[in-house]
Parts: sequence; structure tokens; C-alpha cells
Amino acid sequence: MCRNNDEEALAQKGIAINQPNRPLEKNNNEEQITELLDVLAVLLDETPQGFSEHQLLTLLQQPPHTFFSRDAMRDPLILFQSHFLLFHCLYLLRQSWQTNQQANLTISALNIQKCAFNSSSPFEAIKSDSYKRTNPILSDPLAQYYLDWSHFSSTTSDDVDELLNGFWKKMRIPQQQEEVQQALMFMELENPIPLPELKVQYRRLAQRYHPDKGGDSEHFKNICQAFHQLKQNTR
Repeated sequence: MCRNNDEEALAQKGIAINQPNRPLEKNNNEEQITELLDVLAVLLDETPQGFSEHQLLTLLQQPPHTFFSRDAMRDPLILFQSHFLLFHCLYLLRQSWQTNQQANLTISALNIQKCAFNSSSPFEAIKSDSYKRTNPILSDPLAQYYLDWSHFSSTTSDDVDELLNGFWKKMRIPQQQEEVQQALMFMELENPIPLPELKVQYRRLAQRYHPDKGGDSEHFKNICQAFHQLKQNTR
């Protein structure tokens, strides 16, 4: 599909709106959010098979778009902010397309895809234009979450850590004592310690053994795995 001149200029421009240590305030970045919405509309129109979230984030990290920091997937808080911003815009785009009876949009981590408008959708059943303009898709809890910008601005690094800890606890597999002892060895500990101290020890070892700082990559992987193993049973 050929791009029109406006779309081509937009693709060439590209703005990084989620750089590290640069918090995004929605009121000050409406223009950039609008540009991201336009880029998403073009990308989804050009790629009928759709994207996974990872594919789309990776694409938006690269020229000519460069909307997200190249480190977006390394830092948990920046990753959360990038994910939230992307889904915020996707739900805004879906809401606009459905309001205008233009298209539907499938939104999930594994499948983000533009599809034909379905006139039998619950959204279409609501006939009041004023209701459509002032009410997001109230029957969709995920839409409510991602359309509420306060979830972006109020979520801290500690909140993200808590979310991740909750996830890993749900996924936890009981560990053998030998595995715990091996994890303690890699973390250079003799006994389990409270979670705040465990995090301090992990950061200290990560600084020493990170491959980017000249450390051994295999040992660094072992430290990461050991940290997650011990964190599962630590408060």
C-alpha cells in the first residue's frame, strides 16, 4: 500500500516520547500522542496480518518512528510505561474506529490486528452519539483501565516490582533445597535475607558482573535466575 504525503512525512519525523528519566505528562504531549495514533493507524492498515505487542514495540523503537527508547524493554518501569502508552493509544484508536463505524481492532499481547467493522458489536448497539463521545467501552474492563491515564502517571517502580512479584508467585514451582542452596551460592549469601536487602545484593552483583561492564555473561544469567528464585520465597 502506498502512503500519502502526510503519512510519509509523519513516518519520517518520528518522536521519542518515552525516554528514560523523562516522564510523560499527557497534557503536555497530546501532539505526540496524536502522532503515535496516526502512525499506528498507518502500520495496522499496511499490515493486515497484524502484530504481536513485542513486534510493534520493537518497530516503534526504530527509525523512522523512534517513539520509544531503545532501553524500553530493559527497565521494568519504562517497559510498563511503554506498554501502557501503546495500549492507551490502541484503545483510543479502536474507540475512534468503532464510533465512526470504520473498523474493529483486536488488542492483545499476541495479536494486534485491524479487522472489518462488525455492525452487531455491543458498541454499535448504543445509538446515542453523545453517549459514544463521553463514555468509553464500559463493558470492557481492559479498555477502562488503559483509557484511564492516571494508571500511567501514578504507577511507580515499586508498583511494577509488586506486580511482577505477584506474577512470579502465581507461577512459582516449589523449589528443592539443593536449588535454594545453589541460588544462595550465586548470590554470595549463606542464608536468605529480607527482600529489600536481597535487591541491594542483586544490584551490587549486577553492577559487578553485567556483560556491558566487562563481566561474564553466563555468570550474570545465573545471578539473575538465582535472584528470581530467592525472591519467590522472600518478603
